[in-house]
Amino acid sequence: MARKISLNFIMLFLELVVKVKNCTNPNLLPITGSCDILKEYCRFLEIVEKTYNKRFPKASFKHAIEIAMEEGILTDYLDRKSREVINMLCAKYDYKMDIAVKKQEAFEDGQQAKAEADALAFLKEGDSPEKIARCIGLPLETVLELKEKNL
Repeated sequence: MARKISLNFIMLFLELVVKVKNCTNPNLLPITGSCDILKEYCRFLEIVEKTYNKRFPKASFKHAIEIAMEEGILTDYLDRKSREVINMLCAKYDYKMDIAVKKQEAFEDGQQAKAEADALAFLKEGDSPEKIARCIGLPLETVLELKEKNL
């Protein structure tokens, strides 16, 4: 006897509070003593400040990245993401841009694949593509492509 499974979606809202610390003064960040990556990041900021040239900002940021990599600072990250780092340093910071970058990084880290796997599971259960797109947050076109390719 076949059973239909009913799925209920629960919306959960979280509030994130971020405490910002000045990374240019190591005395204000005692955690740098036990966190190598944070220590390297603080050193990278020092290099950026020392090499910054107002007339040629992009070139000075590229130079800062080269110096940091020569010193072995954040080498893996800077090797993979140097263009993004330069763009972030060149751009005026604003909240919307930060959120956009975070979303892009989240998708790069596998969120897209997970959402697609979830959508495929719901498609196999018989849920409509419109409902899946709305609940999971994928574009309807993506859900329809998944349905076409896999069912």
